Amino acid sequence: MKYVPPYLKDVPETTNEMACVTKGAWPTWLQGSFMRTGAGKFVIPLSEDGSKPPAILQHFFDGLGILHKFTFENGQVRYISRHTAEGVIRRAKKDGFLSVTMFGLNANTPLKDAQDPCSALLGAQQSLWLPSGYLEPDAANLNVVPRRGMHLPKDKNPLSRGTASQKPEEEEVMVFTDFNMLQVCDAQTLEPKRLLTYADIDPELSGFGICAHPPKDRKIGTIYNYLISPEGVMSVFALDFRAKPAKLLWKTALPCPPCYIHSLAVTQDYVVFIRNPLHMNVSDMTKQVMEMIEYEEGVTTKFFVMRKSDGEHIATYEAPNFMFFHSVNGYDYVDKTTGDVNLHIDLCSYEGDYIPYREYNLSNVLDPGRPFMDGTLVRYELSAVSKANASKIQRATVAQAIPSVPMELPRIRKDMSMVPGYRYVYACAGNGGPSPGTEVPIGRYGTGIKTVQAAFFGSIGKTDWLTGKFIRWQPEDGESCPCEPVFVARPGSIEEDDGVVLTIVIDRKGTKSILVALSGKDLKEVARADMPQVYALGPHGSFIEGTKM
Repeated sequence: MKYVPPYLKDVPETTNEMACVTKGAWPTWLQGSFMRTGAGKFVIPLSEDGSKPPAILQHFFDGLGILHKFTFENGQVRYISRHTAEGVIRRAKKDGFLSVTMFGLNANTPLKDAQDPCSALLGAQQSLWLPSGYLEPDAANLNVVPRRGMHLPKDKNPLSRGTASQKPEEEEVMVFTDFNMLQVCDAQTLEPKRLLTYADIDPELSGFGICAHPPKDRKIGTIYNYLISPEGVMSVFALDFRAKPAKLLWKTALPCPPCYIHSLAVTQDYVVFIRNPLHMNVSDMTKQVMEMIEYEEGVTTKFFVMRKSDGEHIATYEAPNFMFFHSVNGYDYVDKTTGDVNLHIDLCSYEGDYIPYREYNLSNVLDPGRPFMDGTLVRYELSAVSKANASKIQRATVAQAIPSVPMELPRIRKDMSMVPGYRYVYACAGNGGPSPGTEVPIGRYGTGIKTVQAAFFGSIGKTDWLTGKFIRWQPEDGESCPCEPVFVARPGSIEEDDGVVLTIVIDRKGTKSILVALSGKDLKEVARADMPQVYALGPHGSFIEGTKM
């Protein structure tokens, strides 16, 4: 861990909200909270007295969660953060081993020659810890997507903390991940309050799977996700998040084998489940989880289309083999030539047998075996949906693509979701630039300095579907590793890119991080705010409008 970049090491929390030192002019119209997840701890003690060596989490996805919150009001910026998986550490100290879902190498046995017999035999079974029964609100690691809270069924868990809010959309944050578990945190203090599964909302939603990015239709008040039942049946379901409590609207079984996906897609009238050609091979449980997820060579990627109104599966399409993490946007429209209803689904697509998350081991971040690869922004077209036969597979075609521009962690203007003809996508664009804190002395007398590796993320990019143009913002003065860009629109603005893009960089010395606001039009810096600590690199964030959070 000595040479791992500072943003992939243990970082402290800032539990008392503090004012940030700012530079430039933060827009006074920017009113609300910017919530971000992070991976705050990688070194986990396995004893109270330090008598045992610690467990070392060795994959970017596995770091124990921390929530960050920036509050904007009248041109001022305040900051607070809190670790949200302290119960995992308490259990590890008590048990003498780490029991939490681990994507990468089993942290209990980091060295082959040091493996204890049980861990060598159980392998990934020890990494696939799936909780059951009552759990404390910080007893699992959820560190992917933060969102507004929603009304939930009455809590029967005696280990929960605090009381359920009567205004969860204003007073609570819900954290999502890629398995069937949700974490509720206090929006002010960020303290974990409750752990639950979708089965606590409705018993029909017991099982595995779940994507961390359930798409939301804000107009009708629904979110959509997928589930693999204990019997191995994969389904898509719709949840009414405005109901008090939230309730299941429909669940539709899919005619395909289970797979791993990270997000779904929606249009105005349809939900689209894109089956990644990836499955979990459990025949060898000594493998780490990321190695158990296998690519299905030569298998087409299928699009299953369901009506939002009733969940009926109405059409199936397929495209040549590709995989994806993140959908960008989707919309349906009437083809002026044929009069048919077509769908456009925009993704960051990876073609071939390439599995990017296997690159995200910390050892590979230190010494990459090859350049990191991001997806290509591709628009897939599903034609004549209204005339389709669900039992007959049709061909999905590529309507448009922006090649030679690596794109990942894509974001758009929020009110452009499901809008035909939207133009702009903001994303992390490749890697590059030096990682601070990773320099080592070189030369006969150690008088030179060499950076060990490039930054995990290199720059922020903006693409335009209409013109195909691409612009990039690269941090300067030794700053590096901008995180996922989140666009916030100026209230009442007409132009789609009228607003600011929020991202976080780390300083040259690796001692602190900086929140940066860029112009949505040209990606030029507008303002910045110093954080009192290093931002523990995390995948996703959400901007929540209003000053009540």
